[in-house]
Amino acid sequence: MENKNPVANYQIEEINELLNEIKNEQNNLSENLQKNFSTIISKLMKMQEYNKIADMTNQVFEMRMSNIEDLLFKISAKI
Repeated sequence: MENKNPVANYQIEEINELLNEIKNEQNNLSENLQKNFSTIISKLMKMQEYNKIADMTNQVFEMRMSNIEDLLFKISAKI
């Protein structure tokens, strides 16, 4: 009986070490996921802001193009 007890204790210690390693890995993965999530959300917000600016720029460009087209039609009509 005494021979089996140290082996069982050793196995329990090994299992505890492995469980602690798994726990640490899960904590590290969770921290990395949170950092990555924050980074991705930040980049998405910047992209959304960029798209809004691009949309506003396109609207201004389209208005100017429309004004130029109207002016060209008026000039061509007079000629």
